[in-house]
Amino acid sequence: MKNIYFGEPDIGQKEIDAVVRVMKSKWIGFGKVSLEFEEKLAKYLGVKYAAALSSCTAALSLALILNKVNLGDEIITTPLTFAATANVISNLGARPVFVDINPNTFNIDENLIEKAITPKTKGIIVVHFGGLPANMKIINQIARKHGLFVIEDAAHTIGARIGKKMVGNSENLVCFSFYGNKNLTAVEGGLLATNKKSFFERVKILRLQGLDKDAWKRFRSKNVLLNEVIDHGYKYNITDIQSAIGLVQLGKVEKNLKIREKYARQYDNVFSRIDGISLQDKFNHKNVRHALHLYLLAIDPKKFSATRDEIVLALRKEGIFVAIHYKPLHLHKFYRDKFGFKKGDFPVAEKIGASIFTLPLLPQANQKIVNYIVEATRITLLKYAD
Repeated sequence: MKNIYFGEPDIGQKEIDAVVRVMKSKWIGFGKVSLEFEEKLAKYLGVKYAAALSSCTAALSLALILNKVNLGDEIITTPLTFAATANVISNLGARPVFVDINPNTFNIDENLIEKAITPKTKGIIVVHFGGLPANMKIINQIARKHGLFVIEDAAHTIGARIGKKMVGNSENLVCFSFYGNKNLTAVEGGLLATNKKSFFERVKILRLQGLDKDAWKRFRSKNVLLNEVIDHGYKYNITDIQSAIGLVQLGKVEKNLKIREKYARQYDNVFSRIDGISLQDKFNHKNVRHALHLYLLAIDPKKFSATRDEIVLALRKEGIFVAIHYKPLHLHKFYRDKFGFKKGDFPVAEKIGASIFTLPLLPQANQKIVNYIVEATRITLLKYAD
C-alpha cells in the first residue's frame, strides 16, 4: 500500500485540461474565468455576491476592514483554529479575545461568549471547526444584543448547511478557503460571500490595489480607460488559472461530500467502539450538514500507553500520514508574548488540542484504501490501549 496523506487533492484530467485551456487563452490573471467562478459559487451557495480572492486569510482580513476594525478593538474568537483567524485581528492592531470551545463539537462555546464581551468588543469571528457549523442562531442573537458584527471563518466548510441554507448564505460575511487540502481546491484561493452589495463592490476595489477598474475590464473596453486609485488597496485577487481548477472542483463538491459521509460513517462505526477514543459529534445536530473536511479522533491519555504524537508516528510507519489540527493559538510564543496568554487559560481547547489527530478522508480513495486506513488505525490504537 502506498503512503496515504491527509488532504491529498482530488485532481484529475479535467482540472489539467481546464488549466491548459486558460494558459493557451493568453489571459491567465483575473478575467472571465474568475468572474464565472464567482458567479457559479454564488449560485451554489445561494448568496447574492461572491468575491474570489487569493486566500481565506485575505477574505478574513477584508471582512475585518469592511467592519471598520481599528487599533485597540477586541474581536472574540476561538483558540482552536489555524493561525490566520487571529493573525488578521492582530495585523490590524486589534486584540484577539479567545473563548474556550465546546468539548463535543470543538467549536467556540456559545455559552461563554457573553462573559468575554467588554466595551472594546467590536465583533466575533466564528470558526466552523472541521466543517461542522457552529451554533449560529445563538451567536447571531448575542451579536445583535450587543451590537457586534459576526464573521464566519468557513475555511473548512464548503458544502455545509444550516437548515435549508448553505453556509455562506448568511446575514454575516462568510470566508472560505480553496487551499490545496480543502474539499474544493484551487491550489490557493479564497472567497468572501455576502448578501450586501456595498460590501461586494468595495471588496472588488480593495482586492486590486484600490483601483476602480480591473485589467480585464480595461482591455475589453472599446475606449482607453485609465485606472484611478479610490480606496486602500491590497493584492488579494485570484487568477484565471486558479479559477479554472476551482470551477471543475465546484462540480465535484456534492458528489464528493456524499462519499465523505459514507466513509466517515464507516470510520465512526469502528472508532466509536474503542475505549478512550472520542469523536467530534458530527451527525447528531438537527438540520445541520457537516462538510467533513476533517475527520478528528481524540485520545484519552489515561487509556493509552503511548502519547498522541507517538501514535501519529506509529501510523506513519503504516503509511498513514495524519495531521494535527491544532496547537491552540494562545500557547504559541507570539500570542503568549504579545497578549500575555498562558497555559491553563482555555482548558478545553488545551485538552482537545493535545489529544486530537486528523485521519485522511479522501473521496477519491477506493474501498480497499478506506478499509486499510480503518484497520491499520484500529490495530495501532489497540496496540497501545491499556
